Amino acid sequence: MEANNKRYHQYGKVRTSYVEGNTARKLNAVPDIRREEQSFEIPSRRRQEHRYPRALTGMNIASLFVLTIAIVTTLYVCVDYLKLQYNVSRMEKNIITLEHTLTTLSNSNDAAYEQINTAYDLGYVYQVAVEELGMVYPDKNTVITYQSSEDSYIRQFEDIPE
Repeated sequence: MEANNKRYHQYGKVRTSYVEGNTARKLNAVPDIRREEQSFEIPSRRRQEHRYPRALTGMNIASLFVLTIAIVTTLYVCVDYLKLQYNVSRMEKNIITLEHTLTTLSNSNDAAYEQINTAYDLGYVYQVAVEELGMVYPDKNTVITYQSSEDSYIRQFEDIPE
């Protein structure tokens, strides 16, 4: 029974949880007294004066100069970085092209070397040189060595110096 007689304190009034009559009332149906006591006046809008923007208070000529130099330096570094990146990508493309050319030339060189090796039979060349032309390998006595002169080459039709 005491559960039904709970008291609610709201805005200085005592209320009980007992409901009389055939309809149930809302629990907090008491009007808000504080709102009735306080009257709010809506202030009328005053016309605002047009204010011109003040000069930058934290900026002086020196800090503006430093800021300008920092911006110019940053732009220079960014542009220089983009140039370097472009040069690197161009060089990479050039290297790829040169590697492809090298591969093509190496393959054609190897093919030509194999064709030369298969076109001439060295055994046949040796046989013709020894049997038909009478050639022999030189002995130690038939090889003549000499000191070269100041010239770094030998003329073909001159005699060998002794």
